[in-house]
Amino acid sequence: MDDDDDDFNVKNWATLHDAALEVLSTPSAHKKALLTQVIAKKWFDGTSILKARDISSGGKLVADTPERDALVTIVSSNSNKLKLGSGRSIESRRKILHSLSHIESWAIDLSWDIIARFGHEVEKEREFFDDFVRVALDEAKHHLLLTKRLEEIGGKYGDFPAHDGLWQSAMETSDSLMHRLVVEHCVHEARGLDVMPNTINKFRENGDEESALLLETIVYPEEIGHVKAGLKWFKFLLGDASERGGEETVKIFREIVEKKFYGALKPPFNDEARAKAGFDRRYYEVAVDAVV
Repeated sequence: MDDDDDDFNVKNWATLHDAALEVLSTPSAHKKALLTQVIAKKWFDGTSILKARDISSGGKLVADTPERDALVTIVSSNSNKLKLGSGRSIESRRKILHSLSHIESWAIDLSWDIIARFGHEVEKEREFFDDFVRVALDEAKHHLLLTKRLEEIGGKYGDFPAHDGLWQSAMETSDSLMHRLVVEHCVHEARGLDVMPNTINKFRENGDEESALLLETIVYPEEIGHVKAGLKWFKFLLGDASERGGEETVKIFREIVEKKFYGALKPPFNDEARAKAGFDRRYYEVAVDAVV
């Protein structure tokens, strides 16, 4: 940490909600990640002011969009500027790492937003906050590691444009915890699982084993846990304690996808990784027909 980052260590937030709002109002993606690490430590060590019962919003509103600096140029998700390439060139591999790092930076915000925006709905469920603080911590780690690796191969965060599609989906689901869990923490996160093996291969086949191992041994397995958390709390809201999810649960999931997810659920699906998250084919195979 630099001198400015040391200031994070002396913060005393009254509630986890306050801490979440501070991440969301921090413009720098790098500092969002560092701040997340500090908050998570305070939350889990049990000695700070961030107690389980001190999580209510206290009437403080959550902004529609997190603060973001201008380091990364945002373009349309359909822009040709976002093409990453095959990984054969060093430039292509830099673009891929940059894209992944940027996605993780938005995932940090999404994790804190679900806590700040919807925490009052599950205020008695300490485990909900444990799960999403842990998800935020993972995303922060991923962002920092991917950015570090990008720098090791001659790039830096901000070198390439990116899109803010994840946050556009977040705005569409800002009125419903159930919708947010389905669209962001199940559908989008699971899509990441679908494409990750191919991304890993792009690095491995082009001689970048270090990047491949970073994705394969750290990012990929932890992202499976994030999908699992999203599905777990979706089922909780429906009162479904079954391991696989009942037929009514699957039906409601598909209906939300049809209503709130804009775009197509694109096969091929990574059935193995999805299954590890408890996300069997009933949830997404039928839903494909609804949105294609």
